[in-house]
Amino acid sequence: MTRLSSSRIAVAAVAAAAMAGLAACGPVQAAGSSASAGPGTTTPATSAAAATSPVPAGSSAAPAGFQVVSMSFVSDQQGFALGSVACGTGRCGALLGTTDGGATWTPLTAPARTVPGPYDDCPGGASPCAGQIRFATPLVGYAFDQSLLMTADGGRTWAPQGQDVSSLEAAGGTVVRVADTLGCSGAPGQVQVADVGSTAWRPLPAPRVALQCPGVLYRQGERLVEVAYGNAAGGVPATALLARSADGGQAWTAATSDSCSAASGTDHDGFASGVALAPPDVLVQLCQHQRAGPGGAYAPGWIRVSANGGASYGPGETLPAIEHPAGDGSDDQVAAASAGRMLVTENSAAGSQVLLTGNGGVSWATVLRLPASAPAVLVGFEDPLTARVAQGDHLWTTRDGGRTWVSSQF
Repeated sequence: MTRLSSSRIAVAAVAAAAMAGLAACGPVQAAGSSASAGPGTTTPATSAAAATSPVPAGSSAAPAGFQVVSMSFVSDQQGFALGSVACGTGRCGALLGTTDGGATWTPLTAPARTVPGPYDDCPGGASPCAGQIRFATPLVGYAFDQSLLMTADGGRTWAPQGQDVSSLEAAGGTVVRVADTLGCSGAPGQVQVADVGSTAWRPLPAPRVALQCPGVLYRQGERLVEVAYGNAAGGVPATALLARSADGGQAWTAATSDSCSAASGTDHDGFASGVALAPPDVLVQLCQHQRAGPGGAYAPGWIRVSANGGASYGPGETLPAIEHPAGDGSDDQVAAASAGRMLVTENSAAGSQVLLTGNGGVSWATVLRLPASAPAVLVGFEDPLTARVAQGDHLWTTRDGGRTWVSSQF
């Protein structure tokens, strides 16, 4: 079964959003959310009225062959895209910036020469090696997964921070990270916090759960959710564990199992492969089957929505199934603007599609169909109507909640 571990941290791809309270992340670390490819998580950008952008406006000089892996927006117009370009016999990291909402892009300095591969492996153990970005302000940003690096000048220069980090989100003047032993080692992670731009990290009292795979952090304002995802390719149930905080990480619930298994039929093989947060207290779990059915086909995934921060969940709402070869499972991501409006990307070897619901998953519409050239990165919602999806060297933006999309090229 094909599942990219990078989708779990990205979407949230993964990026910082301008509106307080929207959070999105998917199951892949390569997909940052601003809405966290990525993964990861849509979080509000720290106020930076005095900061000036180092990205020249109106220029467009993106390197040929750029392939996006993670994005982060600090406002509706200013954002950053981490990706890779061909170099020698392999690919090297590349960073772009925009000040006009993605119409034009300018090369900046890549945080690391090496970008992790499909399973978050750094080729040859290269260091530094980073596959995700989050910018807290137009000037202060972070690269992570695996190495942690920081910029204080908008991506012109980067400084290593001496710690492997699997997930990181910024909001409200602070940055929270999961520092752990990378890979599916079973070692517990450590959740830590620092002021934006500071190198002084302080531990938070999050539950020390044993991580089957690297821990992923989701953030919406002061709300935090740490997810210890299971390994869907392993020989044990891939049930995820979720720990939640409503006060910036000062107090946490005990880690509990995801809500997917109980809603996956009689065989109980469901597991959470993605999470999204939205105001005021929405938590969405994206569920998939771990085992294939007769003929090697996987049954469609589904979502479960909580309107009380994860205390209880509504029924499972089934996703439209994307066509893919037998034995190939979808690599999906989810973003939420509210308990009703959500986007899901379904990636498979046959291509990708972007699904939209306005009624909490009761019904879905396919709003984008993308080729099989590369996994789609669900950047996520920046406000209730603005969201982005990226793939390869293209970016799609919606400003009407997902009904229509405009394409631009890096």
